[in-house]
Amino acid sequence: MYQSKLISILRTLTNKELKRFESYIISPFFNNNVKVTELFHIVRKYHPEYPEEKVEMAAIFPKLFPGQKLEEQKLRYVMSDLTSLLEDCLSYLEFDKNDIFKKHLLLNSYDNRNLDKYFVSAIEDAREIQQENPYRDVNYFFNQHLIEENAYLHSLARKPRSISSSLQEAVDNLDYYYLSNRLRFSCAILSRETLLQEKYNNLFLGQILEFLSINNLDHVPSVSIYRQIALTYLDSEDENHYRKLTELLDSHWKQFPNEEANDMYTHALNYCLRKLNAGKEEFLPELMGLYKQLISKEIMFENSWLTPQDVKNIVTAALRAGETEWAEHFLHEYKDRINPEFRESAYVYNMANVLYHRKEFGKALKLMQAVEINDIYYHLGAKVLLLKTYFELNETEPFFSLVDAFTNYLKRNKLISESQRTVHLNFVKYTKKLMHLRQGGRISPDEIREELHHLNSIANLPWLFEKLDEIEGVRGQESGIRGKA
Repeated sequence: MYQSKLISILRTLTNKELKRFESYIISPFFNNNVKVTELFHIVRKYHPEYPEEKVEMAAIFPKLFPGQKLEEQKLRYVMSDLTSLLEDCLSYLEFDKNDIFKKHLLLNSYDNRNLDKYFVSAIEDAREIQQENPYRDVNYFFNQHLIEENAYLHSLARKPRSISSSLQEAVDNLDYYYLSNRLRFSCAILSRETLLQEKYNNLFLGQILEFLSINNLDHVPSVSIYRQIALTYLDSEDENHYRKLTELLDSHWKQFPNEEANDMYTHALNYCLRKLNAGKEEFLPELMGLYKQLISKEIMFENSWLTPQDVKNIVTAALRAGETEWAEHFLHEYKDRINPEFRESAYVYNMANVLYHRKEFGKALKLMQAVEINDIYYHLGAKVLLLKTYFELNETEPFFSLVDAFTNYLKRNKLISESQRTVHLNFVKYTKKLMHLRQGGRISPDEIREELHHLNSIANLPWLFEKLDEIEGVRGQESGIRGKA
């Protein structure tokens, strides 16, 4: 029972949702099975943990069927009924969030019952709700289509030959919904094909873009923004597509829920990152500008929290841009806005990174050793930062010990993607070569430099070239001193 669907779903309910579910099942309209209600009241006292020893069948059965011999199947029947009610309740809770869809169904009912007076009142209410909606996302157009469809079908049944503006409205909003949503998914496909090298069938995208080049739909922000995002992938050399995209986002971001606005801005961030990876450093201020907008407008926050990955990306970009003071200020100001589950490890790692860039290597090392980092991507980043710190401090024994441990971790951990495994194994390999070179090993600096120039999959490549330059500079000075002697 501990691992049953029933318990798994119950664990996810908030206290408010649990109370609503209780009201749901005690209503005779939904449930008249007394045992189902009793089972709920028996298990609800263990919310939200539902410890295994408390909810196992042997513990629950005698409470539900006192004095009877344990029959697991008998309990399963009651569990099944309670689970069905729970699923129905979840569906209702989602349904209850969409006022327009409820109006749409109510309008269907009024229309079928020939209650014209109440139909007219309800459709006016629905249109008013839509008018007051601050968003013009895909859901808005779908809901608007439903309402105008109701209006058209209602008028068709009563005045079949009259001209109905609702017909045009229904068609237009259906088009806006389709184009917006289709372009949104097309942009997701283009992103995954670019970043993850995945392959998809992206049918009709070419025809849609051709249609939009002829038919101006700039008055529909969701269509124009997703069209512009698609162009940044398909014609990335033309930077005007990116400029137009950021202009559209600046003008219309408030017309979308935070989650969708964040997705739109993420495409713009990814464009900057692709340009930076291609060596166009002028996009670093662009990247930082976008991050600062996302923070100040609070677009980046998910359920009021910053994700640890976003914090890492922001701090990494700021340090790369030389904005070390800003990065530290950001960490202090927004520490309490980081998802509590990852807050401490995210703060410590990124603060250690700030200290590393200030060349306060000892402080960075001490900070990293103070906390356990469980997130796999943070763990990889922490190992890289630790290796770089040992290298800077010339701590050879812990350096080579970490090289071995990190290499084994990368090879054995099945949760690491192949691309991540490759870039980090290459980083470890060449950091190790640089340490041997610095110690006077018989390794050719020119050979290392040539190999690095031809490597596409490696982490921290600029840092490796920087350290190689430093080692060659020291060797050159030593050679000059020996020559004079």
